[in-house]
Order: sequence, then structure tokens, then C-alpha cells
Amino acid sequence: MKKMLVLIMMTAALGLFGQRNMGAIKAGMFFPQACDGGFDLGFEYGYHIDTNLDVGVSLDWFKKEFTDKDYVGEVEQYDNTVVGTQYRDLGEITIYDFPVMVAITAKFPLGGKLKWFALGGLGAEMLYASMKAYDSNDGSEIDTKEESTLAFDFNWRLGGGVMYDLGARSEVFGELAYHYSKPSFDDDNGITTEYDMSGIMSRVGVRFFIK
Repeated sequence: MKKMLVLIMMTAALGLFGQRNMGAIKAGMFFPQACDGGFDLGFEYGYHIDTNLDVGVSLDWFKKEFTDKDYVGEVEQYDNTVVGTQYRDLGEITIYDFPVMVAITAKFPLGGKLKWFALGGLGAEMLYASMKAYDSNDGSEIDTKEESTLAFDFNWRLGGGVMYDLGARSEVFGELAYHYSKPSFDDDNGITTEYDMSGIMSRVGVRFFIK
């Protein structure tokens, strides 16, 4: 049921994309609990309600790859002058995270062309995980087992930042936000796997307005 509701919310939110008069592109770092931090790319499109209020739909893209290793031992090389550490790869995991949200940005003048702003978002999230496991049967031949999963959850985001008016229809900004979501899925054995994608986002970007 949760999976169906999340898909409906994501489809409805993306359906709001069309001829609107506000857009934004942002990039930076995201530090979720489930894995190490990495690069995050975001897009926003919607309505410029007035000088100090934007309402739209945001879509983010986050990718992270990491390898599971097993310690084997140490090896001495070059007449025992160099000591190295050996590891064996157990598997590789790649995750792609796609939060879709209805986002609100409220702006407050600081003076001149500077403003500070508060942002909030509420929506749904889909996470795709691809896993490769390496298994050695006899110590030489390696079998590769591959599988992938889709996980879903609802999400929310709160944050703020500072922006500067480049011109009458463009702004540059820096933002810091907390994102909350825990996408999960149930396997055939009834076991639930959860990915805690909650964490801090730090990004910079440009916002533009179309008359």
C-alpha cells in the first residue's frame, strides 16, 4: 500500500511540471545516514507567486557507490622493505535516490540585494539499489550474483539560506537543509530492509524567472 501511495504522489507531483514561471538548479553535497556523503543535484520548477514567495516541485538525484571488502592479511614486498595490506572484494553496491517534493520558499529582505530565505518540502521518495556479490567456490573461480531492489517512503525537508539578486529575473543562493526519509522494501520472506536517507544537505544554485 505504501509503495502505491508513494508512486501516486510522485506521479502527481511530476505532473505539475509544465509551463511555469520559476525554475532553479542546485548542486552540492548530501550526507545521509545510510552511506557516506556524496554529490547531489536538484531541480525545481513552479510558480513565482510574488517577490518573496515561490511554490513548485523539486526533484533531486543522488548516487553513491561503495565496495564491501574483507581483510586478508599483510604482504611483504621488495626484500621486505614495503609492507602492504591485502583485501578481498566481497561485493559492490550502488544506490540511486530520487526525492520528489512540493517545495515552498519564503524570502525575507536583509538589505540591498541580499535576502535570507526559509524552505520546506513534503513529498515521496524512490531509492534504487543495485548489488553485486562475489563468491569464490574453490578459491580461484569467482561467481557474481546480481540483484536490485526498489524502496519507497514519504519525505520532508526543512532548511534555509541566503540569496543575492543577480538581476530582475535571477538569483544565486546557498542553502542548508535537513532531509528526512527512510525508503524500505519487503522481500519474499517478509523481511523489511530500510535505508535511512535522512541527513544534511548543503548546496548552491541559481533561480530564474520567466515572464
